[in-house]
Amino acid sequence: MSADIVGWAWRTPLGDTVDTAVSRLLAGERAATDKLRFETRTYACRIGAPLLSAPQRSRHSRFLRRMGLFGLEAAHEALQQARTQGADASGERLGIFCGYGGLRAHWDDMMEALSGQQPEQGGTWQRGLNRIHPYWMLKHLSNNAHALLAADLSARGDGATYGGATAGAQALAAAIRALEAESIDMAVVFAYDSLLEPETLVDLAARGAATTVELSNLTAPYDVHARGFVPGEAAAALVLQRPGTGRALASITAADGGDGRSSEPAPEILAAVASRLAQADTLIDGSGRAGPTLDAEERSVLASLLGQGARLTAVQAAFGQLGAATTLVQAIALASCLRRGVLPGIAGLREPAEGPLVPVKDSMPTGARSALALSTGAPGLVAAVRIEIGNALAARGEP
Repeated sequence: MSADIVGWAWRTPLGDTVDTAVSRLLAGERAATDKLRFETRTYACRIGAPLLSAPQRSRHSRFLRRMGLFGLEAAHEALQQARTQGADASGERLGIFCGYGGLRAHWDDMMEALSGQQPEQGGTWQRGLNRIHPYWMLKHLSNNAHALLAADLSARGDGATYGGATAGAQALAAAIRALEAESIDMAVVFAYDSLLEPETLVDLAARGAATTVELSNLTAPYDVHARGFVPGEAAAALVLQRPGTGRALASITAADGGDGRSSEPAPEILAAVASRLAQADTLIDGSGRAGPTLDAEERSVLASLLGQGARLTAVQAAFGQLGAATTLVQAIALASCLRRGVLPGIAGLREPAEGPLVPVKDSMPTGARSALALSTGAPGLVAAVRIEIGNALAARGEP
């Protein structure tokens, strides 16, 4: 089943509004920078795509870190847009579904307490543990953002929180199933993640996933010289209703899967997940992993599904890899571009590698009405989302 998207919002490295970020995407801009929130000279990966704004002041800052606050902002904004267009539900008919990157031990939270400790583990309290607020772990509860948003909206319908690299797609799929079962009438789906925490950058570089080149030498996914992706961060939200609302920005379907591998998924599971959604699509938004072998395997399996001549783009080349928020960002970006009748190019692509599919170097006009998007992550995870707009939607243009 598909669902109608009746509201959307995001916070991305290319901008906090959909119109701003999509315009920069279509202009070929790339958010990668070597000016991050902390010093990275000693890191193997020294560049990223950060959010440049700060969260709004919120009473929820006692319980949420910055990305969770961004997630709540996007969710409220998307719901306001949907209600402005006449969509509404509340109480037991409004469901909330959340995706986030998963439980992580944030080094900057613990550094003050641990930097003065000694191997013999004596005097741990006096050496730093007494500097940690007794409730500091409350900010790490997996369902904090979900619970706080539900309280804000008095939402009591079906919902769930998902964690991991494809959590956004899992949340979308669950929301669509709840709408199909008619247990709710409207769903707010939001996801947030950052791959730019110190501990995450270390892990990504150690696995050979994130790029270790200098900013001046950065290449794009599907380029012959691709050498790893740019880690980023984002929050995004969609408001969904059952098909036939008459107010849809686009329709959406989602799928996810995994093969249990410790790192990137095998081509077979990527093909299996994509095949659950693929139709006669001529536009593919690839996972943008920027590894020559991974890129080639992906192009091969997608060509077997959609044909050698399908157009290949990668919005993550512009935004950076966004973890759990990826699927929602892809959905908003692709739907917005299709509604404008423009196909986004792969930011930074200079020398496309040989292979099936047709990599798009520069933004170009398109008559496509649908797009298939893929994203991946460790351990062995794959997410897919399919976006479709109708002729009436395209004629209206961007709201």
